[in-house]
Amino acid sequence: MIDKILEYKKLIVKRGSIPNIIIWLLLCTSSIGLYKISPLFHLNENQILYLFSSASQVIAAIYGLIITGYIFLRNELDRKADKDDSLEEIISLLKTEYFGSIIGISLTTLLAISLCFLVIADETHTNRNLLGYLINLTAATILTELIIIVKFVITILNPNSIELASNELRDSTAKDKNNESGSLEDFLKHYNQIEYILDKYGSSFLYPNLTDYENVKRKRIAKSKLVHILFQEEKIDNDLKNKLIELISFRNGLIHGTNLYVSMRDVEMSEEILTKLKESLRVA
Repeated sequence: MIDKILEYKKLIVKRGSIPNIIIWLLLCTSSIGLYKISPLFHLNENQILYLFSSASQVIAAIYGLIITGYIFLRNELDRKADKDDSLEEIISLLKTEYFGSIIGISLTTLLAISLCFLVIADETHTNRNLLGYLINLTAATILTELIIIVKFVITILNPNSIELASNELRDSTAKDKNNESGSLEDFLKHYNQIEYILDKYGSSFLYPNLTDYENVKRKRIAKSKLVHILFQEEKIDNDLKNKLIELISFRNGLIHGTNLYVSMRDVEMSEEILTKLKESLRVA
């Protein structure tokens, strides 16, 4: 299950980068094609030096602001995950998506500033046709970066970002996506029993002197961490560990998302995992 989540995170990064590359290629093709047919602007030496030196400074300043805002955003997401451990996987997916956007912005910024420097350095070159291509390529790259930045800002300001990430997490862990007609009540009943067992038996290894279960619950130990604790203590096997982590991820995506339907297979799987967990821990 962990490998599956990691693959899904890589897919998010790739999925976010492909549209940006397409946008850049389209803008480059359009800009250079328009330059070949009929240039819209004719820039003199002073205009070229001023425009592209200013553009590189503005791009660097915007990039610095984006990185600063991204740091604050990550801290806020971490605080949300600390307050509610059921958001752990969802926040992880969001951070992966945002980090992929930051990678795209960083690479585009580096390319745009480098091209600006090349335009300034090549301004005195005798081959004005080559300079024209370089100017149009640089302009297309700068426009691409601005588009990527606007997309990133809109994404992080989306008030439904957690719900959307929850739906993605749910879809990636659902057992049956075509016949979702199971009982949500039965599924949650099974999961709540599993959660109780994990809290009680898993926390006892971390806090052996605590006898009050309510005090243990207030420690807010992530369920996935409790599963790993039980596995390390050889209370459950590797197969049950993976199934528990998968079930936890599915349930978290379910309750924080907009689609509350479960399939019969999901309900059956929750019951099977509950039964196997009770057998492994010898719970009546």
